[in-house]
Amino acid sequence: YRKRVVLVINKMDILERQKGEDHGEKTKLKVIDYVTEHAGDLLGARPVVIPLSARDALSVKLLYNKDAKNDSQQQSSSLWKRSNFATLEDYLSSTLTATTKIKTKLLNPLGVAEGILLDCQQEIERRLEELEVDVMTLRLLTSQTEAWEKELQTEVMDEFRLDVRKSWEQKADVVDRVIDELSIIDQF
Repeated sequence: YRKRVVLVINKMDILERQKGEDHGEKTKLKVIDYVTEHAGDLLGARPVVIPLSARDALSVKLLYNKDAKNDSQQQSSSLWKRSNFATLEDYLSSTLTATTKIKTKLLNPLGVAEGILLDCQQEIERRLEELEVDVMTLRLLTSQTEAWEKELQTEVMDEFRLDVRKSWEQKADVVDRVIDELSIIDQF
């Protein structure tokens, strides 16, 4: 389906507390990659993954409140940058506009139809494979039946010839006896 899926991974600040020179950067990347890969497998599409630290963002927001003067200080704060909350806010403000909402609503039925068509296509391909196997089986059975019929005709014809030969031999024996008897009678 064509719905946008956004996964937010919170508590990334916990990974920064790990010991090491990279401050948990490798571990963060592993977590992000893991979530992206496995969520993509489950959803069938690659989701947007935004890692953040809500605790750090809340701390900055509480510290600087909502003054226009403090807004620039908030944005430049290292704690704010580390929270990555600005990425989430920017993404939401750019994707939750009226235009994108309408576009998403219009594209969703198309995505559903596309999914149904893909399922149907896969089912048709599966059935086609089964039919191809059935056709091969029918061809094999037809050739075996034809061979059996030829063999049967040959056997029947051979039996018929044998029966005719026996019948002729029996008739010839009867005729021979009759002729012998007639020749004996002629001699008397």
